[in-house]
Amino acid sequence: MVGTYIGSLKRSDDSVQRELRRFVTWCGPDRDLTGIAPSVIGDYADSVAGTGTTPQASERLLVVRKFLSYAKKKGMIDVNLAQHVRVRKSRTKKTRGSGAALKDSIQLTFDGHAQLVDQLEELKTQRGPLAKEIHKAAADKDVRENVPLEAAREQLGQLESRILEIERTLSKVVIIDADGVPSQVVRLGTVVWLQDSDTGRKSRYTVVSASEANPMDSKISDVSPLGKALLGQRAGQEVIAETPRGTMRYKILQIS
Repeated sequence: MVGTYIGSLKRSDDSVQRELRRFVTWCGPDRDLTGIAPSVIGDYADSVAGTGTTPQASERLLVVRKFLSYAKKKGMIDVNLAQHVRVRKSRTKKTRGSGAALKDSIQLTFDGHAQLVDQLEELKTQRGPLAKEIHKAAADKDVRENVPLEAAREQLGQLESRILEIERTLSKVVIIDADGVPSQVVRLGTVVWLQDSDTGRKSRYTVVSASEANPMDSKISDVSPLGKALLGQRAGQEVIAETPRGTMRYKILQIS
């Protein structure tokens, strides 16, 4: 099953295979995945996360979560075991300055975190080809008007800047797992069904952090006018949002 999953990936580095081998060893190499209880998955997640400060714990657990999601999607297992792969919150004592650290953290959903990790991997694969372009362009002795060289250097500079930006973001990420957790109020990761109080038009949104907001995918930022108005509200309530289009009123039909 693991081999099938790895074969389905567009690209797979050694860290993915290594983490899945750890997971298989933990569960038992001869054990059928369909017979594994959710508690076993939870215990594995706890062993990886440790006290909540284990380096790369989020990235390691994300590998297992993706594999289990794939297994459920392909009908290899009947139960969604991926929802039991969660990073346990840190148990370290609060110290002076911990409030500032929390303030500097960036909250992302599992999907948002996965997208950033994938984007980082893709950007890193572009380093080699650009370096070759620079080397090739630099072979031209007349560097005074070497447009290809300057263009390649500028592109590499922008690439490295974006890589650094994503790495800094990932170093501050706190993953919010909304899967399988009933929502009574709107929070980060919540899916909200709304009805425009004036037109009756219905819409569906997912409230996410600013870094993963995508209006084309109906993902609205928690700092946008509508996102801020929705946070903390319950189904059945009416919210008012001051948007660039004017004052908008919505009734919350359902949240999940």
